[in-house]
Amino acid sequence: MIDHFQNKAKDWDNPMQIELTSKFVNQLRNSIFIYEQDIYAEVGCGTGLVGLSFAKDIKKTYMIDNSPSMLNVLKDKLVDSPIANKVEIIENEFEKISLKNISGIINFLSLHHIEDISSYIKKVKDSLKDNGFFAIGDLVNEDGSFHTNNIVPHFGFDLKNLSNQLEEEGFIILRNTIYDKIYKNDKTYPLFILIAQK
Repeated sequence: MIDHFQNKAKDWDNPMQIELTSKFVNQLRNSIFIYEQDIYAEVGCGTGLVGLSFAKDIKKTYMIDNSPSMLNVLKDKLVDSPIANKVEIIENEFEKISLKNISGIINFLSLHHIEDISSYIKKVKDSLKDNGFFAIGDLVNEDGSFHTNNIVPHFGFDLKNLSNQLEEEGFIILRNTIYDKIYKNDKTYPLFILIAQK
């Protein structure tokens, strides 16, 4: 498998990315209850900016990605870290692993890389415990210009359609709103947060 992030990983944690992540994490923290016994999974975790923001507060965090170079940056962060024993790194695609009774599954700017959204939602539901949450932060529908050098399956999402897909699988939508924007290529790309409960 080609590592599309090989040349981006070492510079991923730049000020813009850190700010984007911080805004999403704050939105999520203000929308959920966090318990010490919780177990989270961040899918498409990259260098771990989102997942590590929660790791100290909960029992365990699975960090899942199929980019070795991004995960190597994450591994470096965990060397001598007091939360290293609370984080498990999995280099694979979420659809190919088996997790159960997860308290929360998080996708931040990674869902648009997943081809089959319908199957993915089913897998998420199967992996969550009852009342567990599925949190998505991603791009609203765009014209394809956001990823200039990278082919992705989805140019953002229609928030209403994505909410409907989740509801059809039995999720309850707790929140779906546009909360921020990215400025890139002389364009503005709105970002949404969607939180659904099993």
